[in-house]
Amino acid sequence: MTSASELLALRSELGGSLVLPGDADYEAARMPWNLAVDQRPAAIAEPAGVADVQAILRTAAASGLGVTVQPNGHGASGDLNDVVLVRPTRFDTLIVDEQARVLRAGAGVNWGRALEQLDGTGLVALAGSNPEVNVVALAIAGGHSMFSRRYGITARSIISVEFVDAAGTLHRVTDADDAELMWALRGGGGLFGIVTEVELVLYPGEAIFGGSLMFPAEAAEAVVVAALELARDELELGLDIGMMHFPDAPQAPPHLRGRTVATIGLVHVGDEASGRAFADRLVAVAEPIADTLTSFTIGSLAAVAAEPVDPMPSADFGAALDGLDAAAFAHDFVDAFLRGAERGLMRASIRAMGGAIADELGAEFAAVGATQADGLLSCGVLLFDPSLDAAAAFEPMRDLAAKYPGGTLLPTFLGSGATLADAYDGEVLDRLAAVKQRVDPGGLIRSNRPLG
Repeated sequence: MTSASELLALRSELGGSLVLPGDADYEAARMPWNLAVDQRPAAIAEPAGVADVQAILRTAAASGLGVTVQPNGHGASGDLNDVVLVRPTRFDTLIVDEQARVLRAGAGVNWGRALEQLDGTGLVALAGSNPEVNVVALAIAGGHSMFSRRYGITARSIISVEFVDAAGTLHRVTDADDAELMWALRGGGGLFGIVTEVELVLYPGEAIFGGSLMFPAEAAEAVVVAALELARDELELGLDIGMMHFPDAPQAPPHLRGRTVATIGLVHVGDEASGRAFADRLVAVAEPIADTLTSFTIGSLAAVAAEPVDPMPSADFGAALDGLDAAAFAHDFVDAFLRGAERGLMRASIRAMGGAIADELGAEFAAVGATQADGLLSCGVLLFDPSLDAAAAFEPMRDLAAKYPGGTLLPTFLGSGATLADAYDGEVLDRLAAVKQRVDPGGLIRSNRPLG
């Protein structure tokens, strides 16, 4: 049973902060990014440094509590009643070594800040396109970037990890120190310790072209066919192929209220002329109603992607897809989305796989293996209306995933409540479990994505 006196004693010991149930700021501190998840941790800690992390782990173990990390609240899926929730906001180290092509980022650094720091270097990281996503969290959970078809999955770019283990010992681990632990950290998420810092490989990217195209719903099938064929032919091109339904509500842009559209996100490492040639294959089949394609530098990636950054209540569903014959799949995808939209489905997209993502050699060093699927499906429903049935909205997309099964899924694409067993096969899960048993036999560290 949790001892309130032990947690109060911990609060007086920390250089950072500790928020407890009943405190005035508890309700705000406990909130995840997905406001539909009702998590109520035993405490929320913001450690000032490694010594605070060690004290948190020591007190949690003595109190019979677990410890988990959520930098910004992404990936939350449980109630956390018996868990101390750590927000590593103050671990804010950010160093770009241009000569070595290495990014060093603390566990409190988001991609928006990292991308700004990379601007002008001619280098790119395998970043997420949302500026509010955390660098460390994306990397250790697998990670997918619009640069991944060219350079690989984010987890495979990890060079070193600094973390505090369940016993309170600070480690900086590389392949030379512990190859099996590094394999597990590249995709096993927060299972093994409290990560405080990572080093990531940087890649050439002086010229970048991309953005998004939006098409009317009646052109969706032809556009999806063209995009799938483009993905098949250009294995280094980042592509996100999707559809969106905008509610007839004030939150939606006036010209899009109540409309359904097809969307194509595109990122090309190269000049505008070659990037436009790829885009021309899409606009040749239909006239876009919006076009944000432009040349840009890495610091503007988030602005070009223009993803939502505010917390909101939502439900998600993800799946790996394979065997995507362009014409047949486009018909099935559009049909499934339209049927789902009638029940509340708001977005669905397929991230094109292949290229460096399917590189077997690189995958040997990471729990995130060589994903052989053609695409990864991601769907979302906003839950502002309490009467909306998310399961019914996702049903047509679940049927689509069953028709085009693609095997293992990147953990980054897992929906709320999923476990690593929904992403990895039994062999990978067994290896991850063996590493977990070695470094945290008592199960003190609780991941937002448990093994399952």
